[in-house]
Amino acid sequence: MGWYVSSQDKSNFVACLSVAALALPGLMQTALAGRVEETYNADFQYGHYSESSSRIDVNTYEGALSAPIGKSMTASVSLVRDIVTGASPKHNELDSQGSIKQIVSGASKKALSSECGRSICDSRDGITPSVTYFFDNGSINLNGGFSRENDYTSRYVGTTISKEFNKKLTTANFGVSLAFDEINPTDRPALKGSKTSQQYLLGVSQVINKDTLLLSNVTFAHNTGYMSDPYKLVFFYDNGMFVDFRPDTRPREKFQFAWLTQYVRHFGDLNDAALHIDYRFSTDSWGVNAHTAELSWHQPVGDGWQIAPRVRYYSQDQADFYQEVGTDLQAKYYSSDYRLAGFGAVSAGLHVSKEIAGLTPLTHLKFQVGGEYYNHSASYQLGGNNAGDFADFSYYLITGSFNLRF
Repeated sequence: MGWYVSSQDKSNFVACLSVAALALPGLMQTALAGRVEETYNADFQYGHYSESSSRIDVNTYEGALSAPIGKSMTASVSLVRDIVTGASPKHNELDSQGSIKQIVSGASKKALSSECGRSICDSRDGITPSVTYFFDNGSINLNGGFSRENDYTSRYVGTTISKEFNKKLTTANFGVSLAFDEINPTDRPALKGSKTSQQYLLGVSQVINKDTLLLSNVTFAHNTGYMSDPYKLVFFYDNGMFVDFRPDTRPREKFQFAWLTQYVRHFGDLNDAALHIDYRFSTDSWGVNAHTAELSWHQPVGDGWQIAPRVRYYSQDQADFYQEVGTDLQAKYYSSDYRLAGFGAVSAGLHVSKEIAGLTPLTHLKFQVGGEYYNHSASYQLGGNNAGDFADFSYYLITGSFNLRF
């Protein structure tokens, strides 16, 4: 059995491990005009994600290199490898008391004979090249990417243009990204399909004063093609009696809108600490409205050390066609995927970093380690949710990275 994950439906660990979690690949949410790099940079990051109840475990390895080209260009390339093992929620069903329970995929014969011995055993490899040209008061970035796993292939291209105004106190950003995905389920070839995604970004960042920065972006997205999950089922019941099961079936088109605002406040009298407050609202044509609020504090503590605690709250409404268990066999669309349910989530994390300068031949060395704990619960949804705790879970994430400049 393969592990299908679309661009929209990636598991929670991707949102934590990806810098561009709020956008399609190649479209950064907070792109700034910046300036050309004057040094060569090498980065490496490792992340370990683990869900409760021995569900999904992910190990991610990512490396990146960037280098200046002349006086006005920077080129970079990043490589990523994800190794995924575990078991995934497959469908919901009613027990003898009429209560809903979530059924997790069991180990298949193929998985039992594989090296990992888990019902999900897959890997994803990806590459992302990028070139940025800097001109007076602005920049233009061109990027692309390719990733492949056992049953999923994605290709994308993107560009972001930034322009500075008002004595470089104001920066306007425009971006576009196009992704082309191919889905080829390993044990359900009849459900093979493709998907095309396009996303557009308009944003502005404004320096309010020497200590305050405000950023705001809006994104518009349009997805068409196969967006169902071929490994998930919907069980149908009539008066508590099981009558049928069918594959997850979702609309083949989706429009999305998102608005992100970030406030950054510098405190020079607190050893150059900084407060970050982020809020994001998103809505789509499937009826999913979501709110995300995050608060973080970045505190230098001397000798190149910095600690950064953060907390986040997330809440979403259920999709129009979501059903815990199926009740209408005549419905055109239906899904019992917990990611389309109404729920809320709270998470907290801490990152610690250390910078070392003046090394030879290196000009800069930075280490970072971090951890995060996440709790997903129907009861955390804004306005309340009485769906019960059958789909509740938690995860922890541990990351480590280093950056070299030379």
